[in-house]
Amino acid sequence: MLITRDILNKALEDKVPLFHDGDYIDDDVLYDLFYAQPILKDLPNGKKGLRTLIPRSDRDILCAEMKGYNPKNRKGGFDKIYCSVKCKSCGKVFPIHITKCQIIYKTFKIREHVHICYGNPGCSNGYNSNYISFQKLYDMKFGKADDVYVCKPCIEKFISDLNQEALEILERKDKFDWFRSDESTNDWRRGLFYEVENSYSIGIKINTINGLSWTDDKYNEWQKDQERKREEERNHQRKLEEIRHQQKQNEEAERERTKRENELFLARHQSNTPTQRYINQFCKKDSNIDITDKEIQREALSPKDVNYEAIQKHNSKLYREYLQSPLWKIISSKVKWNANYRCEKCGSTKNLVTHHTSYEFKGIEFLAFHTLQCLCSKCHEKEHEK
Repeated sequence: MLITRDILNKALEDKVPLFHDGDYIDDDVLYDLFYAQPILKDLPNGKKGLRTLIPRSDRDILCAEMKGYNPKNRKGGFDKIYCSVKCKSCGKVFPIHITKCQIIYKTFKIREHVHICYGNPGCSNGYNSNYISFQKLYDMKFGKADDVYVCKPCIEKFISDLNQEALEILERKDKFDWFRSDESTNDWRRGLFYEVENSYSIGIKINTINGLSWTDDKYNEWQKDQERKREEERNHQRKLEEIRHQQKQNEEAERERTKRENELFLARHQSNTPTQRYINQFCKKDSNIDITDKEIQREALSPKDVNYEAIQKHNSKLYREYLQSPLWKIISSKVKWNANYRCEKCGSTKNLVTHHTSYEFKGIEFLAFHTLQCLCSKCHEKEHEK
C-alpha cells in the first residue's frame, strides 16, 4: 500500500494505526514524518513553544501494529515500511526501509543509508577502502548534497573500477619516479602516495596508502646513522646501569660490614657491663663458683649497679637453666635457712624444696624473699594441686 499525505492526515484525525509491514510512503509523507520544520503551539502555561508537526504520541499510534525490534529474536527480524529513491548513477528506483523505532523517535535520515562510507564497515552501507582518493572522486562524480542517492550496485562498481586503476599504478616499477614527475600533478592517483616531510635534507621517503614505502639512498644512510646513534645510546645506558648496579652492591656490602662491626662492638660492650658480669657469674648453670663463700653469697643477693630487668629477662627466658644456677641455689639455701630447715606448713625436716607463692619476681627473687616458702615435697605437691 502506498501511503499518501491524505491517508496520513485521515489516520491522524481518527487516531488509528496506519503503518504495516511492507507499506510504502510517498515524498510528502516522508517530509512530514522526518523533515518538516517545528511549528508554534500553545503550551499549558499559556506561552507558545515549538512542537514537531506530528507529535510522538501520534507516531506511537501510527506504528501500533508494527513489531519493532526484538533483541531476543534477532533472526525473526521486524516490520518495515519503505520509501523509494532514484539512483543518480544508473537511474533505477530502489527502496530504503524505515523501522518503527526511527518513525517514533524521528531518527531516520536518507543520507545515512545511501551515501558511501569510508573506513568504517560498521555503518549502514560501509566500504572499507584503503584509498582516500576514492572519496574525493565520489564527491566529484556524485556530488556532496544530502539529496544525492546512489544505489549499492553502483557504489560497488565505482569502488571496483577505482581499485583496479589504483592497483595498476601501485604495481608499476617506476611509480615513485612517476609520483615525483609533472605527469602526476593533476592525476587523482597521486592521492595514493604522500611524501614524508623533513626539515633536515636527509633524503626522500614516500609512503603509499596501502602501507608500502620507498626511500632513496640518502634517506637510507640517514636511517643507518640514526640506528647507529640509538645503539650507542643503548650501550651507554647499559654501562650506566651496570655502574649503578655495582655501586648499589658496594653500598649494600658496606652497610652489612658496618652492621656486623656494630653488633660486635655492642656484644663486647655488653659483656663488660656489671649486669653481664653478674649474669655470667651467677645465672649460668656452668658457672664454677663457691656458693658457700659468704662474700659470694652477699654479692649474689645484693648486687650493685646492675639492671634488674635485664637479669629477670635472661633468667625467665632460660628458666630451666636458671634453676640449676648458683644464684638459685644461694636463694634456695637462704629460704631454707630462714625457715630453720623446716616445712612452713607441717614442720617436716625431710625433702625440703623452695616454693613460689608468686612469680612476679621470677628470676630476681633475691629482691622479694616474701614470695618464696620452704616446704616439704608433699606440701609442695598439695600447693600445686590447689
